[in-house]
Amino acid sequence: MSNLAGCDVVSVIGNTQHIYDLVALCAARGVEKAVVCPGSRCAPLLLGFGKHPAIKTISVTDERSAGFIGLGIAQQTGKPVVLVCTSGTAALNFAPAVTEAFYQNVQLIVLTADRPAEWIDQWDGQTIHQSDIYQDHISGSYTFTKENQDIAEEALSLDGPVHLNIPIAEPFYPDSLDEIQFGNPAYENLDEPVEVDNSELQTLLDNTSKVMILAGQSEPNAELFDLLNSLEVPVVTDVTSNLHTLSNSVNAVDALSTPDLLITIGRSIINKKLKLFLRDNPPKAHWHIGTGMVGDPFSSLTETVNCKPEEYLQGLKFNCAEFRDSFVKSERSLAGTEFNYFTAVEKVIADLPEKSVLHLGNGMPVRIADFIGLKKDIDVFCNRGTSGIDGVVSSAVGHALADARTHTLIIGDLSFFYDRNGLWLNHEFPANLQIVILNDGGGGIFNMISGPADQGELTKLFIAPHNRTAELTADEFGLEYKSARSKEELIGFKKGILEIFTDMETNRKVFKSF
Repeated sequence: MSNLAGCDVVSVIGNTQHIYDLVALCAARGVEKAVVCPGSRCAPLLLGFGKHPAIKTISVTDERSAGFIGLGIAQQTGKPVVLVCTSGTAALNFAPAVTEAFYQNVQLIVLTADRPAEWIDQWDGQTIHQSDIYQDHISGSYTFTKENQDIAEEALSLDGPVHLNIPIAEPFYPDSLDEIQFGNPAYENLDEPVEVDNSELQTLLDNTSKVMILAGQSEPNAELFDLLNSLEVPVVTDVTSNLHTLSNSVNAVDALSTPDLLITIGRSIINKKLKLFLRDNPPKAHWHIGTGMVGDPFSSLTETVNCKPEEYLQGLKFNCAEFRDSFVKSERSLAGTEFNYFTAVEKVIADLPEKSVLHLGNGMPVRIADFIGLKKDIDVFCNRGTSGIDGVVSSAVGHALADARTHTLIIGDLSFFYDRNGLWLNHEFPANLQIVILNDGGGGIFNMISGPADQGELTKLFIAPHNRTAELTADEFGLEYKSARSKEELIGFKKGILEIFTDMETNRKVFKSF
C-alpha cells in the first residue's frame, strides 16, 4: 500500500529530483561529509545525502552543535562540508557556526529546507522567513527550486559559507529508496594559476630594515612555514598562528618594537597589549597579504594583496636580521606559584604527544596557552573568528571525527556546560578526543579584567558562579572521568574527560602577577 496519500511514485520523484541532482553536484564539488539534522521537511535532503555513495552522513540532533561539528570537519579536512536542517527555527540555530565560518573563510554549504513561499505568515507550522537568514555573515544566499537550479553552480563556487534555502512541497517520501537516482555532473575546475607581481613590496623592502611579519590565526600550512623559516625577518606569532616553532618566531608578548613596514598574514591576534601598542605606535606602511575578508585592527592598513602569503612572499629578499635580533625574549616562569590553571595548562601541554591537535576554548584557555607558548609540533585550532564560547566542544568533535590523530580540547567550565550537546551524537563519540575542563566555579576571566572585577556584589552577574562538575555528564555519555586538584593528579590522563579544579582567587593573583 502506498504511503503517498494517492500520489504515485513518479510524481514524488518528479517533485524532488532536482534535490538529488544538487546532492550529486555537491559530491562533484568535493563534498565528502554532510552533517544532517532530523526533520520531515528536509526528508529529500536526508534521503539524498544518506544514499549517495561518495558522501558520509553524520547525524546530529541539535542544530547548534551540528553547525560547529560541520565547521570543525571543514577546518580539519580543508574540504567543503554540507549542513542540512528542516524548516523553521532550526535554520536559525546554524547561525553562530555560519558566522564563525564567515570570519574564518571556511566553506560550509548550508542547505535549509523550507515550506513553499505561499505558506509564510499563514500560521503554518515550522514556517518563518528563511531567505537571507544569515544576512551579512554569508558569502552568498540563494533560493534553490526546480525552476532555478542553475544557481547551485554559482553558490558552490564561492569561498566561505553559502546558503541555499530550498522550498519543498509535498509529496516528498518515495515508496522505495531505489527510486532515488543521481546524475554524474561534470566538474570543471576553472581556477587559473595566479600571476604574482611582488616588485612593489620588494622596493619597500630594499629601503627599510625594520620590517616585521605579524601572523594572526591561520591553519597549519607547511609551505608557508618553510618559506617563513628561510627569511631574515622577525615573525611575530601567537598560539593560533600555527607558526610557533619557526626559528625566527617571536611570541606576541615579546613584540613591542614598532616596525617601519608591517606585513600581516592570517586573521586576528590574541594579545591585546600588542594590539593597543600598534594602534598607538602605527607603522609607516602596513601591508596585508591573504585571501578572504580583510580587517584593519590597528587602523594602519595601507595596502591589501588578495593572494596566498606563501605565493606572494616567494622570492622576496629581506634584510632584517638586526631588527629581528633586537626583540628581547620575555622571561615567563610559573615556578613557585600555587597550583592554578596556568600551571595546570602548562603540564597538560607538556604531556601532549607530538603531531597531535590542540583545541582551545575562548576566554582564559587560549590566553593561558598563548602565555605559556608551544614548543612542540602540534596543530592548534580555536574559534577566534567571533571568539564566542558557543560551539567549542562541537567544533573539536568535528575535528576528531575527521582526523585519526589525538585531539585535546582545553576548555573553561562555562563553555563546556554551555555546549554539552556537542557530546550528543547519533552515533559513537570519537575516542581520539580528550577533554580538559578548567573548572574554577564560574567565568573567572571576569574576576581578572578591569571593569567586571570592580563591581562589588554585582561582579557575580558576570562570573555566573556555580558548583557543577562534569562527572555526571561524563557518565551520561559513557566517557571516562578523572578529576584533579594538584599537578600530580594530572598524570595518567589519556582519554575521556579530565576536570581540573582550581581556586578563582589564586588564579586571579597569578594572572595579576604577570
